[in-house]
Amino acid sequence: MKKILFLLMIAATSLPGTATAFDHSYKLWNSDLKQFNESGYIHYGAWQRNHARLDRYLHDMQSVTHRKISSWSPAQKEAFWINAHNALVVARILDAYPKVYDLHDKQLLIAGQKVAVEDIRDKILRGTESSVFMLSTALGRKTNMEAGKDLRILFAICEGSKASAPLAATAYTAKRLSKQLEQQVKHSLSDLSFLSVNTRLKTFHVGKFFRTYQRDFKQYKGNALLFERTTGSDRGVLRFIFNYLDKPTQDAVLAKQQRPWRVDYRRSKHDLNGGD
Repeated sequence: MKKILFLLMIAATSLPGTATAFDHSYKLWNSDLKQFNESGYIHYGAWQRNHARLDRYLHDMQSVTHRKISSWSPAQKEAFWINAHNALVVARILDAYPKVYDLHDKQLLIAGQKVAVEDIRDKILRGTESSVFMLSTALGRKTNMEAGKDLRILFAICEGSKASAPLAATAYTAKRLSKQLEQQVKHSLSDLSFLSVNTRLKTFHVGKFFRTYQRDFKQYKGNALLFERTTGSDRGVLRFIFNYLDKPTQDAVLAKQQRPWRVDYRRSKHDLNGGD
């Protein structure tokens, strides 16, 4: 009898659909971030010499089927794709490091389809592609940009350069996703290379990040009474940033609404956001 039960247990573990569930706490990715991410400075040299965990995490992502990802909550899907994007960015850099000027395309087979960094960023997380992309529907998003889109996601996707948002210190999870996105926006905007406000000259000095995603911010409506005299292409940027200014700066901005405010897009360096 015991032998029969033992054989049944072995058979059950070999059946389709009984594979280990995907780790939504992202222990492997978190361990790497803790070891190699120092406040946004990535130790690529050390990571390149110790990439076993990253390889396992990439393998785990590729084990996710379309059926499985379709059963996840919207927050689980969103966290999954943000983490997948950032991990793939790191993996692509590690493949070429230290010759990062010669990055090669790197793809993962997720949910039955090959995806690259650009696919995840533009077709899934931003949804700017006009053609239908299978995985964008897995997030429950239309392929065309929508008003009211959560622009905080843009601050969560790291491109591996100083011109992009910094790599978050921990993996994004469904349970804490909104709070993490909020923290990431505040952390990014606290960097003077990302934002500084000159109330005397009525100018917001912003990093190239905002130029890169200008079309995304353009559709942001926010408070319709703010920055009415500013051109439409810059208005969304200013209205979004205004929400994250400290109270004294907000008051100073509100006191000077009779004339247009301007946005100065700085030339941010595309230097790698790390080294050895």
